[in-house]
Amino acid sequence: MQQNSLNSASGASVLSRFVRAVVLIIVSLLISILSVSFAMHHMRLQFEDEYRSIAHTKVEQICDLVKMTVNGDEIVADSNMAAVKYTNVFNLLLKDVNEGDFSDSTYAMFQYTGGQISMLASELEAESSNFVVTKKEISEWLSSDNSNYVSTTDTYESVIVPICDSQGRCVAVFEYHTDFSELSGLGNTLENRILKAVLIAVVACVVLFVIQMSLPKLLFSEKKRGGNA
Repeated sequence: MQQNSLNSASGASVLSRFVRAVVLIIVSLLISILSVSFAMHHMRLQFEDEYRSIAHTKVEQICDLVKMTVNGDEIVADSNMAAVKYTNVFNLLLKDVNEGDFSDSTYAMFQYTGGQISMLASELEAESSNFVVTKKEISEWLSSDNSNYVSTTDTYESVIVPICDSQGRCVAVFEYHTDFSELSGLGNTLENRILKAVLIAVVACVVLFVIQMSLPKLLFSEKKRGGNA
């Protein structure tokens, strides 16, 4: 009976050590998962910030080029002819600007007269409602010095460029709109895939550890039973 008590105590001690080892491994692996997740998210944010900064610089250059190219007096003189001309100009000037990018860009130019705006030219058949300038008050984007106005959120950036005539009056407005949904979607996909891979590795490590700890005891128990038989 004493021997049985010793065996029970020994078994309980082994089980206790086994449970503690499993708990420690699981806690360590969870900490590793959190560390990897934090590092990946931080790297993703850094990449997105850098990408958006580069994209902003490119858009500013495009808008400066448009501002120098468009003649406001032509829009005042004949808006229909100006619409045809600058549609062709923009098709050549802004061709393939999205090639190889993780963003989607579109543009449009609106005539500004009598406190109202109406579309003159745009990429393909873009809807005017897709552009920020149609949703903003005139006073928000039109300043006394006719400087560019930038509207930005987590998913897009729009640069609004007032176009002036020779008298310095704003007669049109050009908007270049960049959507970063593809960039965000790519980041989410990569982050999820890496987390899944880490979770699979964690589960595999726990299973292998349990097998490693349990298999020798099972084999010893079967061997002992075979010897007693």
